[in-house]
Amino acid sequence: MLSFCRIPETGRGGYDSRMSTAASAASPTVPLRADAGVIGLVGIAHMISHFSQLLLAPLFPRLKDAMNASYTELGFLMTVFFVVSCAVQTLSGFPVDRFGPRPILFGGLGLLALAAFGYAASPNYWAMAFFSIVAGVGNGVFHPVDYTLLNRKVSAPRPGHAYSFHGMTGSLGWALAPALLVPLAIAFSWRWALAAAGTLALVVLAVLWLQRDKLALAPSAPATAQGKVGERGYDFLRIPAVWMCFAFFFFYAVVLSVVQAFAPEAARHLHQSRWRSPPCA
Repeated sequence: MLSFCRIPETGRGGYDSRMSTAASAASPTVPLRADAGVIGLVGIAHMISHFSQLLLAPLFPRLKDAMNASYTELGFLMTVFFVVSCAVQTLSGFPVDRFGPRPILFGGLGLLALAAFGYAASPNYWAMAFFSIVAGVGNGVFHPVDYTLLNRKVSAPRPGHAYSFHGMTGSLGWALAPALLVPLAIAFSWRWALAAAGTLALVVLAVLWLQRDKLALAPSAPATAQGKVGERGYDFLRIPAVWMCFAFFFFYAVVLSVVQAFAPEAARHLHQSRWRSPPCA
């Protein structure tokens, strides 16, 4: 993150640029390779998070017949996933601060892999609903984990690179899900496609485990007597901007999830209706 120098109290209220220069010179130079390692590992984990958000939607046409469910019922699985994910994301910052981000990250990836294999083996709709809850819990930890690692382990000159790569890998995860699942479902079956998704999550978990030293980060210091949770820990909830941002991203997520879930099937029906319509005279 950016570092700021304290402004000296002068008669003119001026800013002493020499202090900024001294502070910049005193800060250690972190090699690009070290920062790139952290950014890359966090990025591929974030990719799996977004990948997991579209495990079911590209397979709706096949799941509809296999589970004897309507598109409304299948859409409810996505609702369960995102509601659970939203609740967990709100709360998971506290265990991240207490235990450190690395174990929480590994747990989230493990739950996403478990959910994918659970989807693949589900005998009925309600089993898939249960694993939607499991997937939502796993997906909910990523942003508190990711931003903790990026903010505390990436050096001051490179936060922009870190956040840009983080966002890019999320979009790549959305793109990868249908590109991987649909061909596998056509060639084999939807169960094999979901099993492959679980395998991919395990592969990423194994990569992060082998590089776990790069993700090591001590838990945050416990609150002092002047900073107990009851006194100051929740003060941010009194800030109107926090609730404005929450409302914006809530409605953004609702609209985006609806488009992601139903746009592929809507496009298929649209193109079918065009091909079946009689030619103009």
